[in-house]
Amino acid sequence: MNDVLTSSLLVLLALLAAGGLLQWRLLRRRRRQQRLRREGWRLVHELKAYSAWIESLRGEPSPSAEPEELTSAQALRNARAIAQAWFPELGQVMLRLLRTDSLLMAHLWQQKLLRLSEPSEWLPYQRDPGYWQIRDGQEDLIEEIIARCQVLTGERGQPWHGTDLDSDFLGPMSALPTGPVR
Repeated sequence: MNDVLTSSLLVLLALLAAGGLLQWRLLRRRRRQQRLRREGWRLVHELKAYSAWIESLRGEPSPSAEPEELTSAQALRNARAIAQAWFPELGQVMLRLLRTDSLLMAHLWQQKLLRLSEPSEWLPYQRDPGYWQIRDGQEDLIEEIIARCQVLTGERGQPWHGTDLDSDFLGPMSALPTGPVR
């Protein structure tokens, strides 16, 4: 009888321990998923801030950089850091976004130099097809990153808004054009 009671007690303790371990693992998984979602939202926020920053330049290169010191906006650096830490699956598409940022900055500097040296050859950014080709490509990449992030965080179907000129980031600059002027 003592052996039956002891073995039953041991089985009960083993079941309690297994249940506790299972509950701990589920809690840990839920917390990681919540953190992943928070980081996903941060990534989207930084991508939107980057897009708004690009729009706020109004076709001019960043005033704080010389051509040889071109760096991306802080928001893009933050987005890259979040993607590297939490979403390594986004590495290739983030790399493409960084490349388009470099292309855009180089294009803006070329246009600025052209405006200063050959004003008759220069086009304002609103009518510059090269600018809009790069910008449209950037927006497509940002939308792709957001869509992939939604899948990775399990938030597919949630209303994550597009990145086009979000008033949360632009505020008083909301009168900026959103595409080429024809």
